[in-house]
Amino acid sequence: MYKDEIIAEVWRNRDSYAQKHNFNLDAMVADLQRRERAHPERLVNRSGCRTRQMDTSSNRRNALV
Repeated sequence: MYKDEIIAEVWRNRDSYAQKHNFNLDAMVADLQRRERAHPERLVNRSGCRTRQMDTSSNRRNALV
């Protein structure tokens, strides 16, 4: 089976981060929220972005316009 090194690195980082917080989801969320508050300039403001709508007039399923 093909091994993707980038995916493997992402998984290693995810596992390391979870282990630092004893696999406690509440602790991980609290840490991420603290990081967001500490560096608001790093967040992307998507309030002006348009979302793509489903094309219901087409016979194709899940077609996006």
